[in-house]
Amino acid sequence: MDYSAVFSSLLPGISGNISDTTNNVTATDNTHHAKAVESILALVGLRGLAPIYGFIGGWLGFEPSNILAVMGVFWALNKVLRQVYSFLYKTVTGYFMSSVHIRNDDDIYMHLMDWLSTQPRMVNSRDLVAETASKRPWDEDATSVARDSSGRYLNFSNQEARAPAFFSPAVGVHSFWWRGQYFQLNRKRESVFEESNMSGQLFRDQEDLIISCFWRSPEPIKQLLTHAKQQYFRDHQARTTVKRPSTNAGRRYGGRVGWHQVANRPIRDIKTVVLDEKQKLQVLADINEYLHPETPKWYSNRGIPLRRGYLFHGPPGTGKTSLSFALAGIFGLDIHVISLLEPSLTEEDLSNLFATLPRRCIVLLEDIDTAGLRRPTLNQFDEEASQSEPQDGTAKPTASKTSSSNGPRDWKVSDLARALKKEGESDQKVGISLSGLLNAIDGVASQEGRVLIMTTNTPEQLDDALIRPGRVDLQVAFSNATQDQARELFVRMYEEDQPSSLPAPDPNSPHEKMESEGGLDIPVSDLPSVAEAFGAKIPDGEFSPAQIQGYLLKRKKQPRKALEEVDMWVDGLLRQKAMKTKILQVQ
Repeated sequence: MDYSAVFSSLLPGISGNISDTTNNVTATDNTHHAKAVESILALVGLRGLAPIYGFIGGWLGFEPSNILAVMGVFWALNKVLRQVYSFLYKTVTGYFMSSVHIRNDDDIYMHLMDWLSTQPRMVNSRDLVAETASKRPWDEDATSVARDSSGRYLNFSNQEARAPAFFSPAVGVHSFWWRGQYFQLNRKRESVFEESNMSGQLFRDQEDLIISCFWRSPEPIKQLLTHAKQQYFRDHQARTTVKRPSTNAGRRYGGRVGWHQVANRPIRDIKTVVLDEKQKLQVLADINEYLHPETPKWYSNRGIPLRRGYLFHGPPGTGKTSLSFALAGIFGLDIHVISLLEPSLTEEDLSNLFATLPRRCIVLLEDIDTAGLRRPTLNQFDEEASQSEPQDGTAKPTASKTSSSNGPRDWKVSDLARALKKEGESDQKVGISLSGLLNAIDGVASQEGRVLIMTTNTPEQLDDALIRPGRVDLQVAFSNATQDQARELFVRMYEEDQPSSLPAPDPNSPHEKMESEGGLDIPVSDLPSVAEAFGAKIPDGEFSPAQIQGYLLKRKKQPRKALEEVDMWVDGLLRQKAMKTKILQVQ
């Protein structure tokens, strides 16, 4: 029997049956899928989309529900991987990494951001904040200075556009390497709801820096922060930082954010301050003794508050503020300047500002005599009472009289109340009363270790309570320049200076022509003799150092001309004083 022929005749039938069965199963499955999809769409209220679903399936050539199944698998896989990543991240950060948090209201925040802005990895990050880096006047270089079309005059148009941009890390996560160690920087910013003693409940923006590294101990981060602080100190050790109270909105937060930096200028040499050498040495020795590390213990053992106050008094332009800046440069202290005439400054603000001062600093209260910190006197009472009397000369009737008309005036409660009311209105306009200032200076919450300097042109107008010992421990008198001081000013004005980095002026310009060595109209060797002759022509105690300096500044390259015209200038100022006019006759 030929089995091959039998199987050959049967195979087409079997193949056809298998194909029919498969088609039937596929059709049945498609029918079941279609019915299932229709049921699901009906449940969600989308029965009308069933034909579209069928059209998509026919166009794709396979069941669309398979796509949903694949997407479900990926979704589940993503959830699992996220859980695994979260577990691993928490494990690594919790057991193998250390972190340090830094708030933006702390000085170390500024130190670290300044250091990060110089790191190549940070500057080349893909997420940065760009700011215009404005240069200070003493940081100008030749590349940032241009001239006009004639080449004679300097031109500073669009100066900010010429300045390079300053880049810092933006909000987010950044990474960098330092000394072979991997660090991660997370800069966060959020709105915080907090309570303030001054403004109640409020929202404010708070920014934090989180520095992390792979180490069980935060020691590498501490070394990094120490390095950043040292770098900041090296860059700013020859500068004096000037701070003022923040705006009213900033002061309400309290803490160090109540002060903001307004200037960072080079230190001033105390030799440039016109003052008697004995007084200079006395002030320097007194402050040096006060700032000595052993002084706090000495004060504490004797129950004396660790505070020191100075009163610089004298005519305008004699160097009171200049000496304050010079002292700050010598001892490396920041200057905190407070204006008592600021309308928005309240007594509570002043107390909080004094309470948040650094451990060692200089607090400068300029022109304290103009702040209106005076108490009512008997003369004020007399003036108020005389103004309250009728203008027709008739006596105002009173309920009782305890003295004769020829005797001393009797003070009534109404007179005292009227004078106190006027004083209260005056204090309200100024913003700070005398008692408020005294409480801020030596109150129980006032910071110890600070140096308080008050300047005034008229010390006799100050209240005795303000300048009593304990609040003012040393008074320094400033006066107009003597002949020796005028000679010193002359020498300092025309002595040789460091070479300038500015572009060289046009030698063909008559305005820029250098007439002799050093750019002066006399040889440098003749400067001492010319200065001696100049000082002899200045009368003792007549002119302030600022007046003499202003005269020399108008002739900054012409010492010979300054000597030749000084007689005319002196005569002009003396005539101006005699005429009691403010219009300069000679400049």
